[in-house]
Amino acid sequence: MPFILLLALCAQDLRSQTPDAQAKFQLAQGFEQAGEWERAEGLYRELLTREPSNYIYFDGVHRMYMQLKKYDAAVMLIQDRLTHFPADFTLYGMLGTAHYRAGRETQAQESWEKAIALNPANQQSYRVIASVLIENRLLERAAGMYRRGRIACNDLYLFTIELSQLLAASMDYAGATEEYLRWLQQNPAQIGFVQGRLSAFSYKDDGRAAAIATVRKALKTRQDLRLYELLGWLHLEGKEYANAFDVYRHIDDLSTANGGAVLGFADRVFRERAYDAAALAYREALRSPLQPGQIPRAKYGYACALMEVQATADSGRGVILSTTRPVSETRTRYEGAVAAFTALTEEYPRSEYSAKSLYQIGMVQLRQYEDMDSALRYFQQVLTEPAITPTGRYDVQLRIGEILVARADTVRAATTFSAVAGAPDATPDQNDEAQYRLAELAFFNGRIDDAVRLLGTISLNVQHDYTNDALELLAFLQENVATAPEALRSFARAEYLARQRKNTEAAAMLEDIVQRFPAAVVADDALLRTGALLTAAGRYANAVSVYERLLADFRENSNQIDRALFRLGEVQQFGMHDNARAILAYERLLAERPQSILVHEARKRIRFLRGETL
Repeated sequence: MPFILLLALCAQDLRSQTPDAQAKFQLAQGFEQAGEWERAEGLYRELLTREPSNYIYFDGVHRMYMQLKKYDAAVMLIQDRLTHFPADFTLYGMLGTAHYRAGRETQAQESWEKAIALNPANQQSYRVIASVLIENRLLERAAGMYRRGRIACNDLYLFTIELSQLLAASMDYAGATEEYLRWLQQNPAQIGFVQGRLSAFSYKDDGRAAAIATVRKALKTRQDLRLYELLGWLHLEGKEYANAFDVYRHIDDLSTANGGAVLGFADRVFRERAYDAAALAYREALRSPLQPGQIPRAKYGYACALMEVQATADSGRGVILSTTRPVSETRTRYEGAVAAFTALTEEYPRSEYSAKSLYQIGMVQLRQYEDMDSALRYFQQVLTEPAITPTGRYDVQLRIGEILVARADTVRAATTFSAVAGAPDATPDQNDEAQYRLAELAFFNGRIDDAVRLLGTISLNVQHDYTNDALELLAFLQENVATAPEALRSFARAEYLARQRKNTEAAAMLEDIVQRFPAAVVADDALLRTGALLTAAGRYANAVSVYERLLADFRENSNQIDRALFRLGEVQQFGMHDNARAILAYERLLAERPQSILVHEARKRIRFLRGETL
């Protein structure tokens, strides 16, 4: 019985109910929902006796028989209805299920075959019986039924989505991919849909490998641009950037994109923070005959990739910051990126790329060189650029505010941050960061309640860099404000000195907090921060002593033990170049704090120091 006709009959059956029948039907439904199937069966059977042709009542009795495992009764019920509706293939499907559940597999198969025999060219018959087979967990038979239906209906693209989903559920990833490729061949514009379906198993190594092999096999028979796009996407899903790059080269050639496809690849892997791969792709795109409008985009992307490659390398050095290295060495490492940005400002003056490049140079001056004067000059120059966007302007103001704090000009810094926090056209992240910076200023000035209030207004986008800092500051203030307010205010003054790069003075103030308030909750935080400041000042032996003191004196009541062990290992590894002691510190972290989020990185450090493959 066609599905639409079945719905129509059900609706008609419901409308034909008398008030008494309707009440009993609702009562039967209530018993069914409560799991009282025998009572529901009696009511459904009574209703069906009154109206033998009513499908709703028939279906209710059938459901209860199946729930109660009265399979023989279900068979008799369905056979009786078949005498009245002999051409209803859905009834044969139900009959087969009743036989199958009763252990009569031969009769079940005969019933399902009768459903198909009613009209061998009716695709709905194959769809219904395949669904019945899936319901009975006969997945291979269901797949065979779909394939059989394709031949009988003379349509090799029939049941593509149903079969692909079934094969994926059966972990036949190659077969599922073949079906999705069949769909893509008929619907080339729906590559996004196919990628979405493949993502159900492409995150698994074996699933992705099977999909890649299947796509490559298909490419041997036809050089299809969509297949290459799918293959490139699969390699990107597995972070296989070199393989993906090769694929995008083919895409560029096939589509005559003149480097545009390679540039698109570079942009994507840059967003995925694969900066080495992005730099290579940007460079290759620039060697291609790009459209004039794409050239500055590629040059800017290449400069950003160079900068991020070095920044990523530096981040592996942990707390051993650039302040402990000669300025000339730091400048040498970033001079390639700075030169690339500078060239952009000269080649495309007064453009968006000029404004963005000046901003990036300012960021290098601020973050890597720690040259506040140069950074401020570049940021102020960005503000004079005619192509600067409102978003770019607010980013610059936030960075200028940072510099003002480092120069102890908190009044102007507060004004700058307040302007961004209250700007209606700033992004939510910019508003939130400005609020965070204002909270820091309140903290530095000892206005703890104001700081907590401001931090409470931040939405804390987990994708933004300052989020963890904001969360940590809020937790730190809430933990210490009630127990040791004076120690907390001293800690705030020390942090303010540290922000001005007065690390030695800040460390001395923190040491004083430990001496004056040894029982305060903030004492171990003060020691941890002291160690970091001494490290930044290049006083590695003193930093080691501070960390060891924290580990000895606060071992039983500190939640900073894992961080202290990790930083101790970093100082030994990068500052004192004592690999053996560094390994011991990292191993202590694994043994004593196995649940720490730092465990994974500690293991990586140990393997590296031992010369093992990462």
